[in-house]
Amino acid sequence: MSRTSNSLGARSIVSRSRISTAALALGISMAASPAIAQDENANDANVIVVTAQMREQNIQDTPLSITAVSGELLEARSQTKLTDIAAQAPNVLLQQNPSGSGASMRAYIRGVGQADQSPSVEPGVGIYVDDIYFGTVTASAFDLTDLERVEVLRGPQGTLAGMNSQGGAIKLYSRKPQGEGGFVEATLGAFNRVDMKASADFTVVEDAVFARVTGVMRNRDGYVTRYDYACVNPNDPYVQPGTSAIDPSQAAIPQLASGDCKLGTLGAQSMFAVRGSLRIAPQGSPLEINITGDYTKDTSETPASTLIASAEITNRQNGSIAYQGVPFDNRFVTYGQYRRAGAVLNDPFASYANFYDPGVTYRAIDAAATPGAPNGPVFTKPANQVEGWGVSGVVDYEVADNIAFKSITGYRTYDSFSSDDNDNSPVAFIGAVPSYFSHKQFSQEVRLSGNFMEDALNVTVGGIYYDASTRYNGRIHSPFSGFGTPQKPTFSFINDDTADMTVWAGFGNAAWQMAPGLTLEGGIRVTSEQKDYTYGRYNPDGVGDYLPLSNPTNPLSGQVGTYKETIVDYRAVLSYKITPDVMAYAQFSTGHKAGGVAPRPYSYYQIRSFGPEKLNSYEVGFKADLFDRILRINASAFYMDYVGYQGTPQTCLDEAGNPLPVDKGGVEGLCGQYLNLGDARVKGFELETTLNPIEGLTIDGSLSLTDFEFTKVNYPTTSIVVGSSRPGIGDWKWSIGAQYEILLGDAGTLTPRIDVAYTPGYCGNFACNEISKVDSYTLANARLTYQTEDKDWSVALEVTNLFDNFYYLNKFYNGWFALGQPGRPREWAVSVKRRF
Repeated sequence: MSRTSNSLGARSIVSRSRISTAALALGISMAASPAIAQDENANDANVIVVTAQMREQNIQDTPLSITAVSGELLEARSQTKLTDIAAQAPNVLLQQNPSGSGASMRAYIRGVGQADQSPSVEPGVGIYVDDIYFGTVTASAFDLTDLERVEVLRGPQGTLAGMNSQGGAIKLYSRKPQGEGGFVEATLGAFNRVDMKASADFTVVEDAVFARVTGVMRNRDGYVTRYDYACVNPNDPYVQPGTSAIDPSQAAIPQLASGDCKLGTLGAQSMFAVRGSLRIAPQGSPLEINITGDYTKDTSETPASTLIASAEITNRQNGSIAYQGVPFDNRFVTYGQYRRAGAVLNDPFASYANFYDPGVTYRAIDAAATPGAPNGPVFTKPANQVEGWGVSGVVDYEVADNIAFKSITGYRTYDSFSSDDNDNSPVAFIGAVPSYFSHKQFSQEVRLSGNFMEDALNVTVGGIYYDASTRYNGRIHSPFSGFGTPQKPTFSFINDDTADMTVWAGFGNAAWQMAPGLTLEGGIRVTSEQKDYTYGRYNPDGVGDYLPLSNPTNPLSGQVGTYKETIVDYRAVLSYKITPDVMAYAQFSTGHKAGGVAPRPYSYYQIRSFGPEKLNSYEVGFKADLFDRILRINASAFYMDYVGYQGTPQTCLDEAGNPLPVDKGGVEGLCGQYLNLGDARVKGFELETTLNPIEGLTIDGSLSLTDFEFTKVNYPTTSIVVGSSRPGIGDWKWSIGAQYEILLGDAGTLTPRIDVAYTPGYCGNFACNEISKVDSYTLANARLTYQTEDKDWSVALEVTNLFDNFYYLNKFYNGWFALGQPGRPREWAVSVKRRF
């Protein structure tokens, strides 16, 4: 038997023909989307091997809604980071979180997921690297260097992937050493982009031990320019004469030497990563061991962000800047309908953010800040940094001809530092907010698989242990609460929390071919999970418990909240091969996202656990290769019952759901509780297709719909309304791409490719305020690749955002002001690659 989950990636079997119905097939394809990964000859219709069900299977025989994308196709689409793959994957939304959320990613599949970076709240979409779970949304936007393939599994994967794969799972698989080959590639492009990649694959011991080493470096300037407000607007009455300051506390800052009023940028990228793999696979031996280690150092800037509406627009001007005396109004808006008429700047890629913190120096970030007085103001640097490493070991052993054992061991750790000017203005309405995340995790999984009854029955049983610890250490600073006086920041402290998560799980999956073409599959997983959350709230100098948030007789610091639960997930699916190339299936499956403990309490009364989210999913689908595999169409429709939606109510509640009184932490607008606020139903469909109508031409497309609606509200004080959708997700989504390989004889090949993708708009909050709405956008990317006949050399020209559309990836609105994260403008790049 083949080793379970031991696929070396997409394996291509060429099958081409030309038929008179190709024109009809092309018309069908233009309405749908990509489902297959491709090898270096992008025109081949492929048999794709995936391991979504813990065994090697042709993707067309796998009764799941799954997209597989090869490393070659990622390159052809100019996709370099995990968030890029969402463009072509139906019902998938992956985006870098806005400024203020650190180096984290918001991930949703079928409207289910998570954006909050707090370690108290678990992800809703599981991210896996070589079958090892990655436990946080922070640092999860992985670089896509040297991947064999990416598998995107839609719908709850409770039995196959475990906890926190409630919306689905995204699995990244590295290339394994083969003993020879490699490449060197250099890229130059817009915004001073300089990328370097290199890989070497070699034999250590003939027919037994192989190694592969890959390195990547990416550098690119930011695309939002930060300007000094006083320099641009010297006649503003609040500007201090002879300085670049807008209030007296900044008067010691020297005038800008450059004279161009530029402070710096936002959105710059600077990272380096290296990965090494060792494969021990003696020829003829039943044993294979794969050991992989990786290291990443990312010193990128804070994500691009601009102020799109101030407190003046949101009718909060009477409550602004209690301690600086400068109105937080639309003089600081640089673009859009809320910009002050006649303002100097009218630029969507401009910001007056200066990363100024008027409070005392936060001791933990002295090295990352421009020093001020010992207890005076500082300017933090715009940063979105991650440094981390991981190591994994996978052992495959064929116990007998029909029995295989697999062990998967993984350890990963990272440290992240981010700094955000959360109000994007030169005054410290909220101020610069520096924060640190540190995370370490260990996991051990074992599987035993067997084929019985002449391969009619496949069984996999196993277990997993996961242990993780995450620390969130940061400065919190804002004037929103009712505490304090006009002369003092009303809300300023150091947050230092630790979340410790331990998980044990056992699982079993079986597939029984009941009759020719008819297969019944089922699975079960029992998960025991516990999270202990320890709180720390300290004064800004790092000494003593913070008041007035802490009760002197029962302070927040040192309090521990605990969540503990045992959950059973299960799955049943019936599939039938109508013909050798057409399969239909019906499936019921469950999944869950773990619960936790209130991440942001402002009183010890608010410390309470919340339960898991659960999902029951009903799905039908079919997969078809038609016209001798010229056309592939995969489709699925789903209905999901969503139980226990986790969120924050408008008013803090007691155990009975009644509002907490003020003397017990019931401060309006300062509720840090998470509760299971309600239930919902989600329904929709996905359609994917790939067409090879003639030699050399490949067309792919996708179309999907997510329809999310709350059906029950547990607490009438929340902003959720029956019939409303959750914020942050859209409905209709589509993409289409095409490439054509032009044969140049002995001169090689020339391959143009174009991809167009539509991303739906959505509401930014439950109230769906007009100011929080994110509009839909359509982007086109193009690439032209020349390759020599021997494939040793290639040169590619790429243009992303071909028509230079302006759009916002997301918006943040807190009732006082609104920020937007503009998408990248049109960019070009040229890459030269040498294979050996």
